[in-house]
Amino acid sequence: MHLKAVRRYFLIFFLSGALIPINSLAQKPTAGTFLELGLKHNENAEYAEAIDALKYAIKLRPKYARAYYHLGQAYFGLRRYTEALDAYRKAAKINPRYVDALFARGVLATMLSKYDEAIASFKKVIKLSPKHAKAYFALGNVYSEKENYQQAVKFYRKAVQLRPRDAAARYNLGVSYMQLRKQLLSLAKREYNVLRKLDKDLAEDLGEKIKLN
Repeated sequence: MHLKAVRRYFLIFFLSGALIPINSLAQKPTAGTFLELGLKHNENAEYAEAIDALKYAIKLRPKYARAYYHLGQAYFGLRRYTEALDAYRKAAKINPRYVDALFARGVLATMLSKYDEAIASFKKVIKLSPKHAKAYFALGNVYSEKENYQQAVKFYRKAVQLRPRDAAARYNLGVSYMQLRKQLLSLAKREYNVLRKLDKDLAEDLGEKIKLN
């Protein structure tokens, strides 16, 4: 953060009773006060200002997991996704049990087609929070992107079990069932073509079962 920006933030703190209690006006702002300022900027969609405040919070407290997480939120607001992912990674590294940071890391990793990282992130979320329906849904999305519909069905079903009224989860589950059926039918047809050379009678029977004839 530039020196002018730092001075501006200090001025805000010392002039605004809404940000600092009266009995602490004489105290030097802490990493926590800059975090709170960053949160307010994020709430107002003032992402560039949030980044400045949160970076200063991190400067004051280098291993500040919450500041890194909200820094990621600010970068995300500006669509600076690579920087957002990096911030989420740092938050999760500092606090490996930080569910929000792990989930956000998984979302960004999915968006950037880093599927292995996304899967690892969401599975860790589930390990820490077994009823995290959104993590199951997100895992279903990742496996769907990878065209692994068997796994997609598994995680969408769990999402639906946890949130029976989640229309999006039910829709994606239905689509995954259809895609899985297509894959299985394709495999059955392949076996049919091989079987025709081995046993025509069995091939004919299989053909009828998969409605080829």
